[in-house]
Amino acid sequence: MKRKIIDELLKWKKNKKGKPLILLGARQVGKTYAVREFAKQNYEYLYEINFELNETAKKIFNGDLTIENLYAQLSSFKLNIPIIEGKTLLFFDEVQVCPNVLTALKTFALDGRFDVITSGSMLGVFMENVSSFPVGYVDTLYMSPMSFEEFLWANGFSEELIHSYETYYKEEKMVPEAIHNKLNQLFLQYIVVGGMPEVVKTFVQTLDIRLVVENQKKILSDYQFDLAHYAKNDIKEKVRDCYDSIPDQLAKENKKFQFKLVKEGGNTRIYNSSIRWIVDAGLVHKVFRLKTFDKPLRAYKDAQNFKLYFNDTGLLLAMYEEHVQFDILNSNLGVFKGAIFENAIAQILLENNLSLYYYRRDNHLEIDFVTSLDNEIVPIEIKAGYNTKSISFNNVIQQKNLKYGIKLSMNNVNCSNPKIKCFPLYMSMFIKDHFWDK
Repeated sequence: MKRKIIDELLKWKKNKKGKPLILLGARQVGKTYAVREFAKQNYEYLYEINFELNETAKKIFNGDLTIENLYAQLSSFKLNIPIIEGKTLLFFDEVQVCPNVLTALKTFALDGRFDVITSGSMLGVFMENVSSFPVGYVDTLYMSPMSFEEFLWANGFSEELIHSYETYYKEEKMVPEAIHNKLNQLFLQYIVVGGMPEVVKTFVQTLDIRLVVENQKKILSDYQFDLAHYAKNDIKEKVRDCYDSIPDQLAKENKKFQFKLVKEGGNTRIYNSSIRWIVDAGLVHKVFRLKTFDKPLRAYKDAQNFKLYFNDTGLLLAMYEEHVQFDILNSNLGVFKGAIFENAIAQILLENNLSLYYYRRDNHLEIDFVTSLDNEIVPIEIKAGYNTKSISFNNVIQQKNLKYGIKLSMNNVNCSNPKIKCFPLYMSMFIKDHFWDK
């Protein structure tokens, strides 16, 4: 399946200046597949080692890490694959079980002859623990689950067709009703299926939600294995408890992460390192509360108050025991539905490289997201259905003298009020910051 990351890998190849690449991302997001596809399109040979599957390969990096020794070791380890400058991509996968590979990246960078990509499921956790990490000698890319746009590609939509939908967003015009209804349906499907490539493939080929959920639960089981296998013993149980509590945290009216809901008596001191672990592992996204509407937003974040969103909304749904997939597909889940849609929009906006915050003043005023678009502070309100009334949202825009706000719902485009731009939820894929592109 087509992935955006391949274009980013091509940019790296053209501009790398000899630097190896570290590809980050949670398990099952498609890192290995993407690198293989990239290699197929741009190299004659792919030299690949998966260190989880090949224990013997660790010996290559146990001794002298000079380029002469590494070349001799690698070329003798796989006699059938030539290592040729410009023609061979060296791909070292699951390197969290062989941290010496990360140390050796400086050697490859200084030599500069070979294109090298490393990847691993827990690299975000392990990188800072590598004693001689090659700071300044590597490039990094983060890979997320499939975006809604990639989901549309998997369902047969061309780039040109999706670009034509974007014109309705840019020109703030209503989408033809038949197209609007179809995209709404696909967006609901995306919320249920999520963006894990194998899950998306299962859905596209079978349309069987039962199989979709089975695959999602298998991935969740793999995540639990990673938590048990890679987290340090002193935080292992705390990491699992924090991760398992997120569906309950998001089900609350106030979705701020509360340590006391993890375990009675819980606090920041007890769980802070555990939260950091699951964030670094790429399993969740952390969105901080914003203290006030002022620039730069980062200067006004409240580091003590935050929400945690799953890296994939389909996995979040699979965590609930009730069969909520049917209700989502039929847009019928009451108040709780808002948390699911909020998670999905967070996933999409973060994929668009936006910095996200939320604003909460009291029990009567909360703005789902606040971001910066084209150097303007923009609040974003998420509505899971068709009712878009929100007096507090309107008041914030007026009181804080903001240029405009965005409401996302199941409704069609309506920008008759220039201060409140209403777009369909699926158009969140077009919300991007173009300020730095100018």
